[in-house]
Amino acid sequence: MNALFITIAAILLAWITLWLARVLWRGVRHDSEIEHHAVNTAVLRDQLLELEQDHANGILTSDDLADAQQELQQRVLHESIPGQTGRLGRAPGKRSAIALSFTLPVAAVFTYLAIGNPAAMSPPPVQNVPMLTQADVQTMVDSLTARLASNPDDPAGWLMLARSHRYFNNYDDAAMAFSKADGVIETDPLALAEYAETLARLKPEGFRGEPTQLLEQALSIDPQEPFALTLAGAAALERQDHHAAIKYWQQLLSMLPPDSEAAQIVGSSIERALREQAETAISKN
Repeated sequence: MNALFITIAAILLAWITLWLARVLWRGVRHDSEIEHHAVNTAVLRDQLLELEQDHANGILTSDDLADAQQELQQRVLHESIPGQTGRLGRAPGKRSAIALSFTLPVAAVFTYLAIGNPAAMSPPPVQNVPMLTQADVQTMVDSLTARLASNPDDPAGWLMLARSHRYFNNYDDAAMAFSKADGVIETDPLALAEYAETLARLKPEGFRGEPTQLLEQALSIDPQEPFALTLAGAAALERQDHHAAIKYWQQLLSMLPPDSEAAQIVGSSIERALREQAETAISKN
């Protein structure tokens, strides 16, 4: 990975974590910034031109052209959606601040590794390709929304729309779209974890209830899903179950290269959870 990128990202992540934790400590809601990734428009332009040429030559009918354009827009939209920099819950108070400070760095790392594009940190130096703007992505989201309105029996489309709304911090709309993607997310542990986090952002009680049930379902499908393990630890910490939080994060740590930055972040979170567990035990005696 590019050393300059890692340095800047680490500084920004630390600053955001401290700021959000401070706001939560005071009992005020907060919203995180999500890193915006762009999409290569040159490929999109060429493929759209090819489709139009095939239509002009009589190879594609008008209906086939419309369907192909929608599929191309969906693929480009899917590639444009970045990893979520997991902000954990919205339940105000000191416990949420502590949980946030433990888990935000971990969630950011693992969400990016799961969904992001690490190779983009070191792009070929000779290319200078125009990129889609956020407005272009929003246009594709609007197109997908319109298509699903007329053809709602498309779980994969609803999942894509849910992730798109998360991209724009529209968590109410994201939760609605996730609820209509049952046929897909029931077997997708990452999607279940994303749905759980979306609900936790919206619910005053945070991860309690349905979000925790979704995380348990995700881990029953894949006990080694990194984002689900990260959020499960956050949910346990939120309910002051330090033992469970430490267990989830130790399992996560065992999956990481020992000298990696992610392992250091997880290890630090475990150490802090152990200290808080000890302090809680002392205060009860």
